[in-house]
Amino acid sequence: MLTCLAEVGRKMADEMYCDSEDNVINLIEIEFRDGTLYFKAEDDDLLQSDDFQKLEDPKKAILRNLNNQVLMKKSGMDIAVLEDMTDYEIQANAPQTIFIMQAYKETEPSGMAIAILVKSKNQIYSLSCQNKELHFKEGATPNHIAATKSDFIFYQKKVIGHEKMQFESSLYPGYFLACKKEQQGYFKLVLKEGYQEDDEFMMFIVQYC
Repeated sequence: MLTCLAEVGRKMADEMYCDSEDNVINLIEIEFRDGTLYFKAEDDDLLQSDDFQKLEDPKKAILRNLNNQVLMKKSGMDIAVLEDMTDYEIQANAPQTIFIMQAYKETEPSGMAIAILVKSKNQIYSLSCQNKELHFKEGATPNHIAATKSDFIFYQKKVIGHEKMQFESSLYPGYFLACKKEQQGYFKLVLKEGYQEDDEFMMFIVQYC
């Protein structure tokens, strides 16, 4: 909505005794019409300054570690593991080996914001890092997240000098998706603290399909 300059002046005069931080009008558009200069002011009540909005057309991908092991949601469990698989085995275990990379638009961009989802037994699951523990929550991620951080949102970052990716938690900066070898011998997807660009356990190959 365009506001006449005179109206803006009256509003500023009415608020001249307010605190200086409150007496700010963010002008985002100016228009000269019928001999009068109009301003369009940002509506602070309607505009979210810190949120994520789901973008259309999510991508599907197979995720691998540097040992070429394939990430898969464990059937009947809320964790993801990495296993050696042939192409045939990847397809045989689908859709639990096919991850949905859902991009989000951020009001104040900090990187490539994505959520990681997977379909299992006709149900969608979303990867969460709540309490610094990775697990899948039943259901899709929301279309709109009214916050600057979320347990569902990770920043996908390209490793300099490599065709590899790292995924940093938006909720816990400095924590990354990583592979961890369990005592039983298999590799599990975990959240690992500490940024190390050359840490091969934090690097993933993203193969879009």
